[in-house]
Amino acid sequence: MKNQVILIDEKTAYPLAEKRFIKTCGFDLSTSKHQRMMKMGQKVREDGIEGIQIRALVSYYEPEVFLDGKIIVGDTEISCNFFKQIPDCAVSGIYFYMLTVGECYFSSEENIMDFLYADIWGTNYVDAGIEILKEKLEADIKNKAGNENRAFLSEEFGPGYFGMPVIESRKFFQVLNGEEIGVRVKENGLMIPQKTCTGLYFILNNPDIKAEPECLRCNGNSSGCNFCKVKARIEEVQK
Repeated sequence: MKNQVILIDEKTAYPLAEKRFIKTCGFDLSTSKHQRMMKMGQKVREDGIEGIQIRALVSYYEPEVFLDGKIIVGDTEISCNFFKQIPDCAVSGIYFYMLTVGECYFSSEENIMDFLYADIWGTNYVDAGIEILKEKLEADIKNKAGNENRAFLSEEFGPGYFGMPVIESRKFFQVLNGEEIGVRVKENGLMIPQKTCTGLYFILNNPDIKAEPECLRCNGNSSGCNFCKVKARIEEVQK
């Protein structure tokens, strides 16, 4: 599967996005005040719904592109702290993805609440889109694994996660050619439209290879992973 475009219907993503919207805003819908605020938020979504277009670009690579804690696709090399903790033999494949939702338009830049609600809707549609995309990828790896059923989707890795700099989104853009779904990337790694994200998932043959919360927050360099207690535990499980 190379550069497959996946369209996600807004109506399918809406229930997931709405739950996240309520949680993000901290609404208690048993109160009349928060019910009024929710109606304001829903009005912003309804006014800007034409701008919400959820598109994903996915590309599958065989495990040979991963070696010694690095992913090499053509001339592009991608690595992060946690990759050093994944044994080469545990990787069955890699999915690269890029997802954009466009933009929830809002009526007036002078109304700060319209701007705020539109921004929250956009972020939550991204999260909802990723959840739906992940379900599709999990179904795909089950088909690839067949009766063996020894394939597991890893945590999400990408710019801004596990010590990977945001500017690395330029490398993901090179691998995926984000222009196919209307995305462009600036020199500093910022992707346009703003409500766009990119990353990758490993297909693993070992469910015990999981990133710990400490790894997500890790600010150490890649060589430090060689001495990490989390890596030691993974190697012990492998034995």
